[in-house]
Amino acid sequence: MEYKVIKNNSTDFWEDSKDNSFGIGKDLVVNFVKNKISVESHGIEVFLQRNNKKAKISNNEKIINGMVEVNDEIYLGNNVIIKFYLPAKPGVKINWNLWVGVTVLLLILVTIFFGWKKNTEVNTEKSYQTVLLEIKDKISKSDEVKSIDPETGLKLLNEAKEKILQIKSNKIHEAEVIELEKVINERLTVSGSNEIGGFSDIYNAKSADVVDRSYDKMVVVGNEAVLGESKIGKIILVNLEQKNVSKFDVDQEITDLIYANKKVYFYDGRNILDTTKNIIAQLGETVYSKIVGWNNSWYLLGQDGKISKFADNKVSAWTSESAKLIDKPVSMAIDGTVWVVDASGAVINYEKGVEKKWNPSIKITGEKVLGITTTADSTKIAIVSDKKVFVFEKNSGKLLATHNFEKIGIIGAKMGNNEVIYVLGNDQKIYKVK
Repeated sequence: MEYKVIKNNSTDFWEDSKDNSFGIGKDLVVNFVKNKISVESHGIEVFLQRNNKKAKISNNEKIINGMVEVNDEIYLGNNVIIKFYLPAKPGVKINWNLWVGVTVLLLILVTIFFGWKKNTEVNTEKSYQTVLLEIKDKISKSDEVKSIDPETGLKLLNEAKEKILQIKSNKIHEAEVIELEKVINERLTVSGSNEIGGFSDIYNAKSADVVDRSYDKMVVVGNEAVLGESKIGKIILVNLEQKNVSKFDVDQEITDLIYANKKVYFYDGRNILDTTKNIIAQLGETVYSKIVGWNNSWYLLGQDGKISKFADNKVSAWTSESAKLIDKPVSMAIDGTVWVVDASGAVINYEKGVEKKWNPSIKITGEKVLGITTTADSTKIAIVSDKKVFVFEKNSGKLLATHNFEKIGIIGAKMGNNEVIYVLGNDQKIYKVK
């Protein structure tokens, strides 16, 4: 707390800032420390006014001590008035030099950031345009070579697709990228193949019965196809040249179809039976993914990838203990060696139970593989998905053609005489791949 003189008509009034005291001559001394005062008066009366009330605070005989409050006034006689108050808090002094320095620094940082951002955007755009040219070049080259070298055409398209993934992450020109990816996917669908017009449907399985059937299994030997409706046990044998049809009703669920030595057999999950339901081979508790008849024996593909052989009324291991296996295989083909494929398109070729090296020129991706097919006198082998038939040269692994059935869908496909591939479509028609 401090005080100020609001009236002074006395020539004897004095102040001593060092001792925090003031008074009138030698007749009055007032000491003031914080909010405490002491009054020593010799004949001069002193009054305190608080809230419009006055009280005398001086005594000629002794020193009077007391406390003052904000806005109190004391009257020193009739000539001097002192008022007590709380001083205002000192204002914060602004360091303008510091603020100017900070502002300049911020401006520099902002300039650097936006410069960096612009530079990054420019570099991203340059990179995008460079990769875009590479993609368009690969598509163009693929179009040029696909009719004479489908393998190279497919390889170029797959490389272009990888480049699309590279520029997708930049999140610029997204509409253009989506359209370009669509173009690539469309070309991948038909790459190395004829369109559906390159095939011919040679038989409509629906014509074999008054009731519509949904045949979901097919096996072909030579020019004859066996079709089966697995859930209800309906089987037909079709001569694909003469269109003669034989029908069999086994009235039980069919796990697999087999055609060997001009006879139709089926596997029910435990036994191999003929169409009169006579048990031909008792295979036991193990469930097999595929069974193929070869040289008067049954070759059994286990769900663990192991191959067994049924001969002389017993099942014995065929793959060697050290042989590499395919987990969860989907199909098997035999041409003297044994070919096994899984749903991703991975293939292992075995000879006498031992893995034989085979390297396809391309890796099948993005397809649900259903099977693999070849014959003993064929130089080709085909991997079949639910949409396409990939034909490879057997010895070299070179891709020869990719036949597109995406508009129809594939249930199964098998190779017959003269390397002709027969495809059972989702529309229940059998197509002949030219």
